[in-house]
Amino acid sequence: MMLDTLVTKPENELDRPLGVIRRDSTPSSRSIRMALITGVVLLVGGFAFVQLLGTEKILSYLGFSAEQQTVKSNEAPLLRETIENDVTRIKEVDESAGTLQEIVPSGDITEPVLAPIPQPKPEIVRQEQSLVHLPDPELIERGATGVIPKRSKDGLRPLDVYSRRPETEGNFGVARVVIVVAGLGISQTSTQQAITELPGSVTLAFAPYGNSLGRWMQRARKSGHELLLQVPMEPLDEANIPGAHTLKANATRSENLTHLHWAMSRITNYVGIMNHLGGRMLAQTGGLKDVFAEIADRGLMFFEDGSVRNSIGEGMAVRTLLPYAKGNVLIDNVRSRAAIAEKLEKLASEAKRTGLAVGVANAFPDSISLIAQFVRKAKELGIEITPVSAIAKDPQR
Repeated sequence: MMLDTLVTKPENELDRPLGVIRRDSTPSSRSIRMALITGVVLLVGGFAFVQLLGTEKILSYLGFSAEQQTVKSNEAPLLRETIENDVTRIKEVDESAGTLQEIVPSGDITEPVLAPIPQPKPEIVRQEQSLVHLPDPELIERGATGVIPKRSKDGLRPLDVYSRRPETEGNFGVARVVIVVAGLGISQTSTQQAITELPGSVTLAFAPYGNSLGRWMQRARKSGHELLLQVPMEPLDEANIPGAHTLKANATRSENLTHLHWAMSRITNYVGIMNHLGGRMLAQTGGLKDVFAEIADRGLMFFEDGSVRNSIGEGMAVRTLLPYAKGNVLIDNVRSRAAIAEKLEKLASEAKRTGLAVGVANAFPDSISLIAQFVRKAKELGIEITPVSAIAKDPQR
């Protein structure tokens, strides 16, 4: 009877005999914790035991022969591999503890290619308006035939200092027109007409053979004009050589630089050199490289009038780091008012189509008067007249 009472669970607490303790089939939480702790201790102890003796000794102690050990190892590869990997990993950690391990990368190491950081363009320092007719003393040097331009000690260029500020700086979708009127200084009447009638946004180019060039230069600068100096260059036809100081394709460097410096000394306060003729000079490497390098070293630009076929001027300017610009419309190669007016209309339409058109004219009375009218209507035509220095391809900007 007592045995049945201990084994069989009473239906309720009232039916249970006095003094009999109830034993549920569900283990208590304390029993569970004790079982877990016992299991962890056995696992850690077993793991340490395996580390200390090794799997082969353990198997030997258990009565397995070497052959049986091999069989048992093959039957339980996962256990053996796990134990050995753990032991190896622990050894590696212990051996490397407290030291820095040098990691040697595999494969080739290539330097990353970084995009160049855009550098701000140097600020242009221009003459004060009250001094524009006088040469900057830091930008001239005394040559054999007079003063010639040069860069200042701190790197300022005549190209910048003597330049005229354009109405719009930067590329903002403006239709720009550059007009260069050349041949000034030859005719006193035409020179005076050009300086008096043409707005300051028109660039004026002086020929080195003119008279009273210093006086005309000062008047032109006071009127707001940007200036170029025309330099005679060897044409294809030897009969048309303009004078004794013409630069020639096959002349020596010394000869060409002597003639170039003579021309440079005729006036001051100009931003660059412009060709006069040059069909042979501008089509051959010859002495052109030396001439362009000298112009670049002195901080000037080169403006090509666009009359020379097969010119290598632009490519040579790139090679010598020379600021460069070129005309693409000869305004008065046909000397009639109707033809000149038509070319001016072409300038406006080309500027609106591409953003820029560069016209070149001579100091003829009809050319001057028609250009003056055209420039005054620039805003009405939807264009902007800009100085030549503003559109030069300049390696420094």
